[in-house]
Amino acid sequence: MASIKSFLRSEVRVPRILFIAIIVVSSSQFFIGHNTLISTNKNQEHAAAVHQSFFNGNPTKNGRRIASQSSSGKNTTNKLNNKPSANTAANNAMNNTKNIEFCGTCYHDLTYTCNERLKYIMSKYKMTELEAKQDLMSTCGVDYSTEPFVLIHAGPHKTGTTSIQSFIYHSLWQNKTFLREDNYAVPDAEILPGIFGDVGPGLNLAHCMLSDYRKDGGQMNVAFCNKLRFGPLPHWLEDNYNKSRNIIIVAEDFDRRTINQRRLQYYLRPYKRLRVVVGYRRQHDWLPSWYNQIVDLYTTQYIRGEAKYPSFVEWIDKRYEEFRQVHAIEVATRFRNSGKFESVDILNMHDDVGLMENLFCNYVPGATATCKVIKDGANPAKPNIGRAHEYERLATMAYLHGKLPKYHSAIAAMAEQIKNMAVERGIFKDGDDYPKICLNQTFLDGLLQTEMEQEREYFPEWYERQGGDEGLKKAFEKSKYKLCSMDVEKVWRSKEFFPIFAELSK
Repeated sequence: MASIKSFLRSEVRVPRILFIAIIVVSSSQFFIGHNTLISTNKNQEHAAAVHQSFFNGNPTKNGRRIASQSSSGKNTTNKLNNKPSANTAANNAMNNTKNIEFCGTCYHDLTYTCNERLKYIMSKYKMTELEAKQDLMSTCGVDYSTEPFVLIHAGPHKTGTTSIQSFIYHSLWQNKTFLREDNYAVPDAEILPGIFGDVGPGLNLAHCMLSDYRKDGGQMNVAFCNKLRFGPLPHWLEDNYNKSRNIIIVAEDFDRRTINQRRLQYYLRPYKRLRVVVGYRRQHDWLPSWYNQIVDLYTTQYIRGEAKYPSFVEWIDKRYEEFRQVHAIEVATRFRNSGKFESVDILNMHDDVGLMENLFCNYVPGATATCKVIKDGANPAKPNIGRAHEYERLATMAYLHGKLPKYHSAIAAMAEQIKNMAVERGIFKDGDDYPKICLNQTFLDGLLQTEMEQEREYFPEWYERQGGDEGLKKAFEKSKYKLCSMDVEKVWRSKEFFPIFAELSK
């Protein structure tokens, strides 16, 4: 989508038993300027870095699966179909007694997928396709009745990974039993060493998958990644693989455009079956959440005057295309296009059930006890709930102009006081009734059309239950205020807030 500077307008409002191991991580890695990487995890373990680019299974219902298998054994796919490298039906015809398919890669030679290797053998040794497959099966065969898999929850950011992390790790720290009942295991920082600690050791793995490591905005260099690669991880993976344990990795930084899927495949050996789940959130809801988290990180720089506090509209104007590339559909497409994953599923965060229940009851096989405790009311210990920053932008301007000398000591609290006093004094009828600068209707129409097309294709049954196009239009209209920003300059010029600033400065 083109730059939207011309799309702005002003609006003034009057006053089995399989052991499953889990790696969980949640972090935030993003840019706000053309060359500035802003990075954080749950306890602010990594700081800002500079780089030029941003991001260089259970069967499910209602269209959530990108590549699925019907009861007849035929692929039932949609636009993002991720077929195995050799056709399932052909393999079954070769061996009708076992549910065997070709793996994505021949592990004796990571240069080629099994399908590429098959063509080479047929050409070089003048074999028929069946003969070549029989020759390869001992190396590339996958018996799906016993073969464990890795399930990767690849984010993207702002799709509940903090909640998933909190739920799993706090359950273990509190010695809850339901994970053990489901035969889950969670590796700690000793298994996945790196700069990220106990709150998200899996983040170390995700950052080692960035093609150019730190040059791609990561926080792990080659030396750190070698400690991970040659440390406890491969032994841990081998032990779990030999015991037929499945693994689930939850790492929102896998949403990055420069994730090297071949390297990921290599690190996860000897596992052959790799699946991916991504979380879908409507852009009109997802983008403001992204913005709120980003500016939260840079508050100190803003109040020091080291960077301009951007409005949501300004942020969208500069960064929309880059952030669009890490939306769920784009992330899923990249994993599908790599050809290394047997399935790519999209979890609808707007579904009729909550995120935790949806994930553990529908996407994590064998998690019976965990699913039950969630249905019985277990919740994450630390949900990641953001907040709006409009009054913080106003308060920051007041501080930089000497109107709020004590602002830096209690930023969020001061902004909340300003909002409340504005309503109490009748400046605004409610906290959202301020002059606004909004995205132009042309941009909003395009955003709505994109959401319609995505939901019709990937969640058709659910979409119709929600009222189809008309239902989405109503939801979009109801949330449209989030796609606007306070016109801080106009509010400042009115001087209506100066008495409030003076009172708060006493």
